Amino acid sequence: MGLQAPTLAAARSKDTTSTASTTSKKTGLVACSQTYDSVTKVIGPLGDTLQVGHHILVVHALALTDTVSITAVAPADTVRWVRFHPDGLVFQPTADGWSALLYTNYKDCGVPTTQTVRLAQVSDSLAIEGYLPTYVQSRKNPWSQANQYVIGLLQHFSNYAVAW
Repeated sequence: MGLQAPTLAAARSKDTTSTASTTSKKTGLVACSQTYDSVTKVIGPLGDTLQVGHHILVVHALALTDTVSITAVAPADTVRWVRFHPDGLVFQPTADGWSALLYTNYKDCGVPTTQTVRLAQVSDSLAIEGYLPTYVQSRKNPWSQANQYVIGLLQHFSNYAVAW
């Protein structure tokens, strides 16, 4: 639960370093290797967090009406993506509108400098199916060692990847 507050605060931040992404005519998945990781955790109406590889799922209180066994898999690949099960699990709207957030660190990834990073819903074959409402935290300077992350608002479970 320690990661919930900073994640939510960053997603809600009005700071100029956190910006909503915009739609671009050019799209693609960000080149970014990751090693295999898999985690299963039971999360219920009180909410909780789940970390798998470079990804953190934050489920807020009352987003789930019952306890659910959630599995997150970060496949070994050349793109940074995550698969959630049970597929299609829908989160209930919460009073603040932040039912579930996916936080993904993309530090040291090959992001085109002219593009805005965002989270895409992808198929099992990594075809982009759509984009999540996304907030981005990036380095202000190329030499910075600061973390870079993208946060997406989840309505349901599927596969998600860092895209531009």
